[in-house]
Amino acid sequence: MLEKIREVNVKPWTCEFEVVHEDWLFKLLHFKGEKKHRIPLLFVYAFINRPYVLDLHEDVSVVRKLIREGIDVWMIDWGYPKRADRFLKIEDYIDYIDFCVEKIRKECKVNSLTLHGYCLGSTLATIYAALHPEKVKNLVIQTPPINFDTENALALWAKHIDPKRITRAVGNVSGEMLNIAFLLIDPIRLVLGKYQGLIDNLEDPRFLKEFYSMDFWIFDSPAVAGNVFDEYIERWYHRNEIMNGKYTVGGKPVDLSRITMPVLALYAEKDHITPPSAVLPFLEKIPSKDKRAMSVDKGHIGLTVSKSAHAKLWNEAIKWIVERSD
Repeated sequence: MLEKIREVNVKPWTCEFEVVHEDWLFKLLHFKGEKKHRIPLLFVYAFINRPYVLDLHEDVSVVRKLIREGIDVWMIDWGYPKRADRFLKIEDYIDYIDFCVEKIRKECKVNSLTLHGYCLGSTLATIYAALHPEKVKNLVIQTPPINFDTENALALWAKHIDPKRITRAVGNVSGEMLNIAFLLIDPIRLVLGKYQGLIDNLEDPRFLKEFYSMDFWIFDSPAVAGNVFDEYIERWYHRNEIMNGKYTVGGKPVDLSRITMPVLALYAEKDHITPPSAVLPFLEKIPSKDKRAMSVDKGHIGLTVSKSAHAKLWNEAIKWIVERSD
Protein backbone atom coordinates (compact mmCIF):
# COMPACT_ATOMS: atom_id res chain seq x y z
CA MET A 1 0.00 0.00 0.00
CA LEU A 2 2.69 2.52 1.01
CA GLU A 3 4.73 1.77 -2.12
CA LYS A 4 1.81 2.84 -4.32
CA ILE A 5 1.49 6.09 -2.41
CA ARG A 6 5.24 6.81 -2.52
CA GLU A 7 5.15 6.58 -6.31
CA VAL A 8 2.76 9.53 -6.57
CA ASN A 9 4.53 12.73 -7.59
CA VAL A 10 2.50 15.86 -6.87
CA LYS A 11 3.73 19.17 -8.29
CA PRO A 12 1.57 22.27 -7.97
CA TRP A 13 1.15 24.38 -11.13
CA THR A 14 1.29 22.93 -14.64
CA CYS A 15 1.44 26.12 -16.73
CA GLU A 16 4.56 28.22 -17.03
CA PHE A 17 4.43 31.72 -15.57
CA GLU A 18 6.62 34.64 -14.60
CA VAL A 19 6.43 36.65 -11.37
CA VAL A 20 6.27 40.16 -12.80
CA HIS A 21 5.81 42.04 -9.53
CA GLU A 22 6.26 41.30 -5.84
CA ASP A 23 5.23 43.51 -2.94
CA TRP A 24 6.03 41.92 0.43
CA LEU A 25 3.46 39.10 0.51
CA PHE A 26 1.62 39.80 -2.71
CA LYS A 27 2.71 38.72 -6.18
CA LEU A 28 1.46 39.28 -9.70
CA LEU A 29 1.91 36.28 -12.01
CA HIS A 30 1.80 36.35 -15.82
CA PHE A 31 1.24 33.06 -17.62
CA LYS A 32 3.04 32.35 -20.87
CA GLY A 33 1.03 31.65 -24.00
CA GLU A 34 0.06 32.93 -27.41
CA LYS A 35 -2.18 35.96 -27.11
CA LYS A 36 -5.06 35.91 -29.63
CA HIS A 37 -7.48 38.31 -27.96
CA ARG A 38 -7.07 41.95 -27.00
CA ILE A 39 -8.59 41.92 -23.50
CA PRO A 40 -6.44 40.30 -20.77
CA LEU A 41 -7.84 38.40 -17.79
CA LEU A 42 -6.75 38.86 -14.17
CA PHE A 43 -7.55 36.13 -11.63
CA VAL A 44 -8.23 37.45 -8.15
CA TYR A 45 -7.92 34.47 -5.87
CA ALA A 46 -9.25 34.12 -2.32
CA PHE A 47 -7.07 34.94 0.70
CA ILE A 48 -7.78 31.39 1.92
CA ASN A 49 -5.97 28.41 0.30
CA ARG A 50 -3.73 28.70 -2.76
CA PRO A 51 -4.50 29.78 -6.35
CA TYR A 52 -2.99 26.75 -8.11
CA VAL A 53 -6.30 24.92 -7.72
CA LEU A 54 -7.05 26.73 -10.99
CA ASP A 55 -4.05 24.92 -12.52
CA LEU A 56 -4.11 21.74 -10.43
CA HIS A 57 -3.11 19.26 -13.13
CA GLU A 58 -3.33 19.05 -16.91
CA ASP A 59 -6.78 17.45 -17.07
CA VAL A 60 -8.56 20.06 -14.96
CA SER A 61 -6.62 23.29 -15.44
CA VAL A 62 -8.85 26.34 -15.94
CA VAL A 63 -5.72 28.39 -16.65
CA ARG A 64 -4.61 25.99 -19.38
CA LYS A 65 -8.03 26.11 -21.06
CA LEU A 66 -7.95 29.91 -21.16
CA ILE A 67 -4.41 29.98 -22.54
CA ARG A 68 -5.37 27.50 -25.28
CA GLU A 69 -8.14 29.89 -26.32
CA GLY A 70 -5.61 32.70 -26.64
CA ILE A 71 -6.54 34.64 -23.49
CA ASP A 72 -3.70 36.62 -21.88
CA VAL A 73 -3.85 35.29 -18.28
CA TRP A 74 -2.58 37.05 -15.16
CA MET A 75 -3.09 36.06 -11.52
CA ILE A 76 -2.65 37.54 -8.05
CA ASP A 77 -1.01 35.32 -5.41
CA TRP A 78 -1.68 36.62 -1.88
CA GLY A 79 1.11 34.59 -0.31
CA TYR A 80 1.44 33.30 3.26
CA PRO A 81 0.74 35.93 5.95
CA LYS A 82 3.09 35.81 8.94
CA ARG A 83 2.86 37.36 12.41
CA ALA A 84 4.17 40.66 11.03
CA ASP A 85 1.13 40.81 8.73
CA ARG A 86 -1.41 40.71 11.56
CA PHE A 87 -2.62 44.25 10.79
CA LEU A 88 -3.15 43.95 7.04
CA LYS A 89 -6.58 45.22 5.98
CA ILE A 90 -8.96 44.27 3.20
CA GLU A 91 -8.25 47.74 1.82
CA ASP A 92 -4.64 46.60 1.25
CA TYR A 93 -5.91 43.76 -0.94
CA ILE A 94 -8.13 46.13 -2.94
CA ASP A 95 -5.20 48.54 -3.38
CA TYR A 96 -3.00 45.76 -4.74
CA ILE A 97 -5.72 44.69 -7.18
CA ASP A 98 -5.78 48.28 -8.43
CA PHE A 99 -1.98 48.33 -8.75
CA CYS A 100 -2.11 45.11 -10.81
CA VAL A 101 -4.97 46.37 -12.99
CA GLU A 102 -3.05 49.56 -13.73
CA LYS A 103 0.11 47.62 -14.56
CA ILE A 104 -1.77 45.28 -16.93
CA ARG A 105 -3.67 48.14 -18.58
CA LYS A 106 -0.41 49.93 -19.28
CA GLU A 107 1.45 46.84 -20.51
CA CYS A 108 -1.39 45.54 -22.68
CA LYS A 109 -2.47 49.00 -23.84
CA VAL A 110 -6.13 48.49 -22.90
CA ASN A 111 -8.60 50.62 -20.97
CA SER A 112 -10.16 47.71 -19.08
CA LEU A 113 -9.79 43.98 -18.49
CA THR A 114 -11.68 40.87 -17.44
CA LEU A 115 -11.61 40.44 -13.66
CA HIS A 116 -12.13 36.82 -12.60
CA GLY A 117 -12.63 36.22 -8.89
CA TYR A 118 -12.57 32.89 -7.09
CA CYS A 119 -14.48 32.32 -3.80
CA LEU A 120 -13.57 35.23 -1.47
CA GLY A 121 -11.57 36.56 -4.40
CA SER A 122 -14.97 37.01 -6.08
CA THR A 123 -15.96 39.23 -3.16
CA LEU A 124 -12.79 41.28 -3.60
CA ALA A 125 -13.32 41.43 -7.39
CA THR A 126 -16.91 42.59 -6.94
CA ILE A 127 -15.86 45.29 -4.49
CA TYR A 128 -13.20 46.44 -6.94
CA ALA A 129 -15.61 46.43 -9.89
CA ALA A 130 -18.05 48.60 -7.93
CA LEU A 131 -15.28 51.05 -7.00
CA HIS A 132 -13.65 51.15 -10.46
CA PRO A 133 -16.23 50.06 -13.07
CA GLU A 134 -14.39 51.90 -15.85
CA LYS A 135 -11.42 49.52 -15.48
CA VAL A 136 -13.43 46.27 -15.58
CA LYS A 137 -14.71 45.18 -18.98
CA ASN A 138 -16.10 41.85 -17.76
CA LEU A 139 -16.64 40.50 -14.25
CA VAL A 140 -16.47 36.72 -13.72
CA ILE A 141 -17.25 35.42 -10.23
CA GLN A 142 -16.65 31.77 -9.38
CA THR A 143 -18.21 30.09 -6.29
CA PRO A 144 -18.86 33.64 -5.11
CA PRO A 145 -19.89 34.70 -1.59
CA ILE A 146 -21.43 38.15 -1.96
CA ASN A 147 -24.73 37.75 -0.14
CA PHE A 148 -23.62 36.47 3.27
CA ASP A 149 -27.14 36.15 4.70
CA THR A 150 -27.43 32.43 3.97
CA GLU A 151 -28.47 29.40 6.00
CA ASN A 152 -25.59 26.98 5.34
CA ALA A 153 -23.68 25.69 8.37
CA LEU A 154 -20.52 27.71 7.74
CA ALA A 155 -22.46 30.98 7.49
CA LEU A 156 -24.42 30.20 10.66
CA TRP A 157 -21.20 29.49 12.56
CA ALA A 158 -19.57 32.67 11.24
CA LYS A 159 -22.58 34.76 12.30
CA HIS A 160 -22.33 33.47 15.86
CA ILE A 161 -18.62 33.88 16.60
CA ASP A 162 -16.79 36.91 17.94
CA PRO A 163 -13.80 37.17 15.59
CA LYS A 164 -11.93 39.63 17.80
CA ARG A 165 -11.86 37.12 20.67
CA ILE A 166 -10.18 34.66 18.32
CA THR A 167 -7.65 37.10 16.88
CA ARG A 168 -6.81 38.55 20.31
CA ALA A 169 -5.83 35.03 21.32
CA VAL A 170 -4.04 33.80 18.19
CA GLY A 171 -3.22 36.86 16.06
CA ASN A 172 -3.58 35.48 12.55
CA VAL A 173 -6.10 32.69 12.02
CA SER A 174 -4.11 29.67 10.88
CA GLY A 175 -4.89 27.58 7.85
CA GLU A 176 -5.09 24.54 10.13
CA MET A 177 -7.83 26.17 12.21
CA LEU A 178 -9.81 27.05 9.08
CA ASN A 179 -9.40 23.55 7.64
CA ILE A 180 -10.78 22.00 10.81
CA ALA A 181 -13.85 24.23 10.52
CA PHE A 182 -14.38 23.28 6.88
CA LEU A 183 -14.01 19.56 7.62
CA LEU A 184 -16.44 19.72 10.57
CA ILE A 185 -19.20 20.92 8.24
CA ASP A 186 -19.51 17.36 6.87
CA PRO A 187 -16.97 15.12 8.64
CA ILE A 188 -18.42 11.79 7.48
CA ARG A 189 -18.10 12.66 3.80
CA LEU A 190 -15.05 14.92 3.96
CA VAL A 191 -12.96 12.70 6.23
CA LEU A 192 -14.22 9.11 6.50
CA GLY A 193 -15.71 8.88 3.01
CA LYS A 194 -12.75 10.56 1.41
CA TYR A 195 -10.11 8.25 2.86
CA GLN A 196 -12.27 5.16 2.35
CA GLY A 197 -12.28 6.16 -1.31
CA LEU A 198 -8.49 6.28 -1.23
CA ILE A 199 -8.25 2.76 0.20
CA ASP A 200 -10.71 1.47 -2.39
CA ASN A 201 -8.66 2.91 -5.28
CA LEU A 202 -5.05 2.23 -4.29
CA GLU A 203 -4.44 0.26 -7.48
CA ASP A 204 -5.56 3.12 -9.73
CA PRO A 205 -2.58 5.45 -10.52
CA ARG A 206 -4.82 8.10 -12.07
CA PHE A 207 -7.03 8.22 -8.98
CA LEU A 208 -3.97 8.51 -6.73
CA LYS A 209 -2.59 11.41 -8.75
CA GLU A 210 -5.89 13.30 -8.59
CA PHE A 211 -6.43 12.47 -4.91
CA TYR A 212 -3.01 13.64 -3.76
CA SER A 213 -3.06 16.73 -5.99
CA MET A 214 -6.25 17.76 -4.21
CA ASP A 215 -5.04 16.75 -0.76
CA PHE A 216 -1.79 18.68 -1.22
CA TRP A 217 -3.80 21.77 -2.14
CA ILE A 218 -6.33 21.41 0.69
CA PHE A 219 -3.63 21.31 3.37
CA ASP A 220 -1.41 23.96 1.78
CA SER A 221 -3.33 26.60 3.70
CA PRO A 222 -2.05 30.10 4.47
CA ALA A 223 -3.17 31.91 7.58
CA VAL A 224 -5.65 34.78 7.31
CA ALA A 225 -4.30 38.06 8.68
CA GLY A 226 -6.03 38.90 11.97
CA ASN A 227 -7.51 42.24 10.90
CA VAL A 228 -8.75 40.74 7.63
CA PHE A 229 -10.47 37.93 9.54
CA ASP A 230 -12.11 40.43 11.91
CA GLU A 231 -13.39 42.57 9.07
CA TYR A 232 -14.75 39.91 6.79
CA ILE A 233 -16.53 38.07 9.61
CA GLU A 234 -18.02 41.20 11.20
CA ARG A 235 -18.78 43.32 8.15
CA TRP A 236 -19.60 40.60 5.61
CA TYR A 237 -21.10 37.74 7.63
CA HIS A 238 -22.55 39.56 10.65
CA ARG A 239 -23.83 42.67 8.86
CA ASN A 240 -23.94 41.64 5.18
CA GLU A 241 -22.72 45.16 4.37
CA ILE A 242 -21.94 44.58 0.68
CA MET A 243 -25.49 43.57 -0.19
CA ASN A 244 -26.98 46.15 2.17
CA GLY A 245 -25.05 49.03 0.58
CA LYS A 246 -23.17 49.85 3.79
CA TYR A 247 -19.68 48.62 2.90
CA THR A 248 -16.87 51.10 2.34
CA VAL A 249 -13.20 50.84 1.41
CA GLY A 250 -10.99 53.74 2.45
CA GLY A 251 -14.12 55.80 3.05
CA LYS A 252 -15.49 55.11 -0.44
CA PRO A 253 -18.90 53.40 -0.68
CA VAL A 254 -19.14 50.09 -2.54
CA ASP A 255 -22.23 50.73 -4.66
CA LEU A 256 -23.48 47.63 -6.49
CA SER A 257 -25.57 49.82 -8.81
CA ARG A 258 -22.27 50.71 -10.55
CA ILE A 259 -21.85 47.12 -11.75
CA THR A 260 -23.14 47.59 -15.28
CA MET A 261 -20.44 45.60 -17.12
CA PRO A 262 -21.10 42.02 -18.36
CA VAL A 263 -21.18 39.60 -15.41
CA LEU A 264 -20.81 35.82 -15.41
CA ALA A 265 -21.52 33.93 -12.18
CA LEU A 266 -20.33 30.34 -11.86
CA TYR A 267 -21.81 28.48 -8.90
CA ALA A 268 -22.09 24.92 -7.60
CA GLU A 269 -25.52 23.58 -6.74
CA LYS A 270 -24.19 21.41 -3.87
CA ASP A 271 -21.82 24.03 -2.46
CA HIS A 272 -21.70 23.81 1.36
CA ILE A 273 -19.44 26.89 1.65
CA THR A 274 -20.99 29.38 -0.81
CA PRO A 275 -24.44 28.04 -1.75
CA PRO A 276 -26.45 29.40 -4.70
CA SER A 277 -28.18 31.82 -2.31
CA ALA A 278 -24.80 33.54 -1.81
CA VAL A 279 -24.83 34.82 -5.41
CA LEU A 280 -28.32 34.72 -6.97
CA PRO A 281 -29.68 37.70 -4.96
CA PHE A 282 -26.60 39.68 -6.06
CA LEU A 283 -27.36 38.94 -9.73
CA GLU A 284 -30.93 40.13 -9.25
CA LYS A 285 -29.73 43.33 -7.58
CA ILE A 286 -27.13 44.58 -10.07
CA PRO A 287 -28.26 46.62 -13.13
CA SER A 288 -26.00 44.91 -15.70
CA LYS A 289 -27.92 44.12 -18.92
CA ASP A 290 -25.51 41.31 -19.81
CA LYS A 291 -25.49 38.93 -16.85
CA ARG A 292 -25.59 35.18 -16.78
CA ALA A 293 -25.40 32.37 -14.23
CA MET A 294 -23.99 28.92 -14.98
CA SER A 295 -24.13 26.07 -12.51
CA VAL A 296 -22.96 22.51 -12.11
CA ASP A 297 -24.27 19.70 -9.91
CA LYS A 298 -21.11 19.65 -7.80
CA GLY A 299 -19.68 21.06 -4.58
CA HIS A 300 -17.49 24.07 -3.87
CA ILE A 301 -14.23 22.55 -5.17
CA GLY A 302 -15.83 20.18 -7.68
CA LEU A 303 -16.87 23.12 -9.86
CA THR A 304 -13.17 23.82 -10.46
CA VAL A 305 -11.53 20.38 -10.49
CA SER A 306 -14.13 17.81 -11.54
CA LYS A 307 -13.87 16.40 -15.06
CA SER A 308 -17.62 16.66 -15.59
CA ALA A 309 -17.52 20.38 -14.79
CA HIS A 310 -14.69 20.83 -17.29
CA ALA A 311 -16.60 18.87 -19.94
CA LYS A 312 -19.74 20.97 -19.51
CA LEU A 313 -19.59 24.22 -17.58
CA TRP A 314 -16.04 25.34 -18.35
CA ASN A 315 -16.31 25.03 -22.12
CA GLU A 316 -19.36 27.27 -22.02
CA ALA A 317 -17.86 29.69 -19.50
CA ILE A 318 -14.66 30.15 -21.48
CA LYS A 319 -16.69 30.68 -24.65
CA TRP A 320 -18.53 33.48 -22.82
CA ILE A 321 -15.20 35.07 -21.81
CA VAL A 322 -13.68 34.74 -25.29
CA GLU A 323 -16.71 36.35 -26.96
CA ARG A 324 -16.17 39.44 -24.77
CA SER A 325 -12.38 39.65 -25.07
CA ASP A 326 -11.96 41.61 -28.33
